[in-house]
Amino acid sequence: MRKLKTNIILLSMFAALLVNPAQAATVKADDPSYKVGLQELQNIVPLTYNNYVRDCINNLSGQRKRFSQMLGLSKYYFPIYEKVFKERNIPEELKYLSVVESSLNPQAVSRAEAVGPWQFLYEVGKKYGLAVNDTVDERRDPVLASNAAASYLLDAYEMYSHDWLLVIASYNCGHNNIKWAMEEAGGKKDYWSLRKYLPVETQNYVPYFIATVYVMNNYRKYGIAPIDPDFSVQTESVPVKKNVYLAEIAQKANMSAGELFVLNPAYKRGIVNGSEKAPRNLVLPVLPTYSYNAICALVGAPPRLIGADPATAPAAPVVYYLITYTIQPGDNLTSIAAKFHGATEKEIRDVNRLTENPVLTPGNILNIRQAKIN
Repeated sequence: MRKLKTNIILLSMFAALLVNPAQAATVKADDPSYKVGLQELQNIVPLTYNNYVRDCINNLSGQRKRFSQMLGLSKYYFPIYEKVFKERNIPEELKYLSVVESSLNPQAVSRAEAVGPWQFLYEVGKKYGLAVNDTVDERRDPVLASNAAASYLLDAYEMYSHDWLLVIASYNCGHNNIKWAMEEAGGKKDYWSLRKYLPVETQNYVPYFIATVYVMNNYRKYGIAPIDPDFSVQTESVPVKKNVYLAEIAQKANMSAGELFVLNPAYKRGIVNGSEKAPRNLVLPVLPTYSYNAICALVGAPPRLIGADPATAPAAPVVYYLITYTIQPGDNLTSIAAKFHGATEKEIRDVNRLTENPVLTPGNILNIRQAKIN
């Protein structure tokens, strides 16, 4: 059975274009600047211009309030994604997938129960190392979820002959739908050739991605102004080594509990469940030293020196987490380590309890240790 990861946001976006691919949508305008603008934005992912993309641009450009909010939120979320994607060697423009998926909302939940800014289903999130239990849902964590998204995208890139548009399509409809489309298309392997064989939602998903890139970069043309988010986009992090309530932390620092919940969306019951062996990451707005140190005393983290500038204060101890990697044909420990920032062959062997010269079987999963990005 084919399963799509449709969410409510996408349903409303696609409503105007859920038609037979052979039928043309009503044309509002065919602005020649669309093609030029996309060419100027072109980097690694192909930003094809055609009638489908044109109609999506016309549709999205009228969603002024939504884009105003997302442009504001992007000031916080995009630097996180850009740092992760740079370290994982992912094209930066794929950060816009999170806009299409969730409107940059970590609390987004689809009708298929995909969750978070990158809209992971439970099983897919689990495969890519995202924990979900009574106290935490790491699918909502923008750092961990974007790392998991990077792993998915890299796996799909190898699977689909390095076609980034097929990678984007698979993010919406899953690997099986791409496989079936290839079979129906007689072995063709590029998105535009396969498009008519894909589910209708996915036929519109890639054009909407391209249109989103365009509108997010040409918003002034449509009289759209960013709305600053109601939380600090300048943040710092501390490792939490005990169970502590977010509300208690907020009270200790005399700050808004609501802002703390927004910055730490993965903690389901407002409890940061850290320990000495497995510290949890706590994201804070940049605070005065006395407030920061009050929180450090509460959570068991090292204090900042009195009078120190947060930008120059000693770095907090590094917190690590595990992500998963699917072994590809031709992989060896050297090539795998090169794909991950800071990873070494010895570390991969140690984490996965491998022999000195292991046999790596394509399709098997390796755990890769990564430093948590503040």
